[in-house]
Amino acid sequence: MVAAEMAVLLDSNVIIAMLNSRDKNHSRAGELLTKLKQPEYGMRITIDYVLDEVLTTLWNHTHRRSIVEKAYNLICSRPDFIKFSQVGFDVLDIAWETWMKFASWPEKPFSFTDCCIIAFMDKNDIEHLATYDSDFDGLVSIISNR
Repeated sequence: MVAAEMAVLLDSNVIIAMLNSRDKNHSRAGELLTKLKQPEYGMRITIDYVLDEVLTTLWNHTHRRSIVEKAYNLICSRPDFIKFSQVGFDVLDIAWETWMKFASWPEKPFSFTDCCIIAFMDKNDIEHLATYDSDFDGLVSIISNR
């Protein structure tokens, strides 16, 4: 169990937008993260699958090692900013079942990482997701400024 208090899981697109000045959501991500520092939102959390997406996407879009290193250090070494958690096999099993359900609806494609996010939130009683991804609409409570 990760969250006994209010918590918000950060999706990769929010972290990427914050770090990549060329991202269309760059200024909004800064505003959103400032909002999420308020006590009523509780702890900010992310998972290893999100870390992978952040690092891979930043490298593919910027080819700037310094930005990728900054992202890694921010996620893995700054518990004051974000709590980093690894997905266990119990969450992976739930994520796989979730992915199998969504795979039968090709008009609503979900990545396995997105399924890990949903499963991790469910398993750890995390109520809110900070994301710019509309695919999560109606599935989890979204905190966004899109």
